[in-house]
This record gives sequence, structure tokens and C-alpha cells, in this order.
Amino acid sequence: MKKRAENEEISIDIDSGNEIVLEEGEVSNSALKAKLKELRKELLATQKERDENLAGWQRAKADLVNYRKNVNEDAVRDKRRAKASVLASVIPVVDSFASAMQDVSWKEVDENWRNGVERIAGQLSQALTSLGCTEFGDVGEPFNPLIHECMSIVPTRVEKEDHTIAQVLQKGYMIEQELVRPAKVVVAQIQEKE
Repeated sequence: MKKRAENEEISIDIDSGNEIVLEEGEVSNSALKAKLKELRKELLATQKERDENLAGWQRAKADLVNYRKNVNEDAVRDKRRAKASVLASVIPVVDSFASAMQDVSWKEVDENWRNGVERIAGQLSQALTSLGCTEFGDVGEPFNPLIHECMSIVPTRVEKEDHTIAQVLQKGYMIEQELVRPAKVVVAQIQEKE
């Protein structure tokens, strides 16, 4: 049996690759227990710090995902609003074409000229449709106060016609489910018997 030198160091390897160095005088059971207690405290503190860092990283990642989602939604909304703005400036032109073609004198206009104007109106309509614009407001549709503006009410005796559109004064327009202009309509309503 080999006798140890008085100041000889004893080393204990730990799984993490760290090495604890104890002096010969510290090799008692209580010293090892104290050192183990100290290492457990350090381990708990390190685990707590790791958990806090992980939670912070997860929050930051979720915030980034939400931020990107909001930026994308804002871009889509801004694009739709820009289209709606352009559409709002073009709608009066569409109304003018519709008004001219509904006039009684339209049938008396030279046929070639009338066909040309109708083709131009059709091209304009197709261009608006390609931008995602939809026209609404037809006679017989149920009245919806979210998209129709009631200009007046006409009486009806037919139950099926109650709260439906009896006449369209001006078409309404939407772009990708966003209202650009409500349809101006006359609504049929059953009158209460007095």
C-alpha cells in the first residue's frame, strides 16, 4: 500500500467533463457531501437559467412568427385598399356606360357606334373582374343592410318579395370581399293591414 503525500490532490471526474479537485484534507465524507450539495445548487441554478433562456427564445420566436403574419396581412390589406381606391375612381365611368346603355335613346344610336361602345364597356368590366372586383345588386336579391343602401320602400302583396330588392338605382361593388360602394336600391315590403 502506497502512502500518499501530505498535500497530494485527489481528483473526481464529473459527467460534464469538469473535474473537482480536492485537497487531501478535504476528503472526508462531510466534505464530499458539502461539495455535492454545492454542485446540486449550481446545477439547479444552471437549469433554471436554461429554462428562462429557452422560454425567452420561444417567446421571441412566437413574436417573430406573429410579426411576420401581421406584416403579410397588412400587405394584403394595403393591396386590397389600393385596388379599392382605383376602383372607386373608375366606378363613375362604369355608371356612365350603364346609364347611357339603359337610356331609351340608346336603341336609336348608329349600330356600329353602339356595338363599339358596348365592347369598350365590356372590356372595362372584364378588367375590373380580373382585379377581383364583383358587381352586386340585382332585382329579387334579399335586402342586406350591410351591402345595400335602401333609398325607398315600395309596397308589395307577395310574401316572397318581402324585404327583397324591387329596383336597383345604382350597382354596388366589392373587391375581394371588401365593400367599395353599397348598391342603392328600392326595397319591397309587405305593408301592415290597418
